[in-house]
Amino acid sequence: MSRLAAARERLENAVSSLEAAVADAVGGGQLTDGGDLGAELAAVKADYAKLAAAAGQVDARLDRTIDQLEIVLEQ
Repeated sequence: MSRLAAARERLENAVSSLEAAVADAVGGGQLTDGGDLGAELAAVKADYAKLAAAAGQVDARLDRTIDQLEIVLEQ
């Protein structure tokens, strides 16, 4: 697994953990203002989606670059 893929997986796990913690806190009555928290969570999810897309593009570009370098080294 590439470092980028591993980092993306850790990020996905962290976001999932945060979502679960927020759901537990709101559901358990620990947080009373779920609206603001929900808006912040939505904003974080949007940022995450943008970062995940960028990471996917970087991953693909790095794979192409590595393939090109391997071809050059074989010659």
